Amino acid sequence: MKKSALLVALSAASLAGGIAFAQTRPEATQPATPTKPETTRPAMGADAGLSFEQLDRNKDGSVDKTEARASASLSANFDKADTNKDGKIDAAELSAASSLSKPKY
Repeated sequence: MKKSALLVALSAASLAGGIAFAQTRPEATQPATPTKPETTRPAMGADAGLSFEQLDRNKDGSVDKTEARASASLSANFDKADTNKDGKIDAAELSAASSLSKPKY
């Protein structure tokens, strides 16, 4: 009788420990996702697959009207995107223009 009572007590303790363990959740930690620099955002519009680096063919740090022709939508909206009216679009101007052209859901 003592053995069976001990066995029942150990089984109950084991079961209770398993239930308590199953109810505890480890804190969910998401790995930090690296952010891409703003300069790699695609150009505006349907032909948005081109990054600033791809548009800036001569690597002078800006996209002029000739370089903007690689993107039909950027070429069509060049004057709007050129907010400081210097005749070229830098990475910040392209990024701002790209975020304005994204559809809002």
